[in-house]
Amino acid sequence: MRIIAADSGSSILGPDFGPTCIICTVAVLVEEPYRAPSEVLAEAHFCPIERSYDVLVREIELAGKLLEAHGADVVHFDASLRRARLDQLAPDEIARLWPRAPEEAIRALSEVASRASRLASRTGVPVVAIGKDSVPVRIAELCCGAYGFLSAAGRAVEEGREVLLGLPARCSISISGRTVVARSLAPAEHDLMGPAEDERDIAGKVVFREMPNPTLRGFRMVRIRPSS
Repeated sequence: MRIIAADSGSSILGPDFGPTCIICTVAVLVEEPYRAPSEVLAEAHFCPIERSYDVLVREIELAGKLLEAHGADVVHFDASLRRARLDQLAPDEIARLWPRAPEEAIRALSEVASRASRLASRTGVPVVAIGKDSVPVRIAELCCGAYGFLSAAGRAVEEGREVLLGLPARCSISISGRTVVARSLAPAEHDLMGPAEDERDIAGKVVFREMPNPTLRGFRMVRIRPSS
């Protein structure tokens, strides 16, 4: 089965180690053996944290672009709605399946459902609200770690200052040649990875140090500063 999934993640952290923005959204095509993406589409946007639900619409947009470019059997969306067909849900059904969600989240997910419906009608491919149960969603999340690192490193170089990057949950960054790789640290996910090609050699222009986030167990952060 060919599966497309999208996620948003990585953040610039403030002095209290809390997130100030969401750095990027990534869509991935994942095929057997479901360990890494076959195709990736990434967008850096540094979305302010107070508008974090906006990234849900970005996720379905990128997933749709990747689907129309490469095809797939199903789209996994990062919303845990009992694996319902998101492309078939009305706003009242979303509210029923997500009873504790804030109003702005329901509005954003309703817009996502509308776009998912049009996408499914156009392509015949279902959009399933499977959430964190999806391995391809996790791979997209890991890719956000790798692309988030490159975006944060680019900002550090452009602005000539240190940047504190917050990584997605339970992952660690490494660099191999001109590829940044985020690998999962979660149990039973030792072979999952999210790569990002460093086409501008940004990693070679910074020095960085990874460590645990002391205020958020299970999350790691990276101090990045220009090398000169």
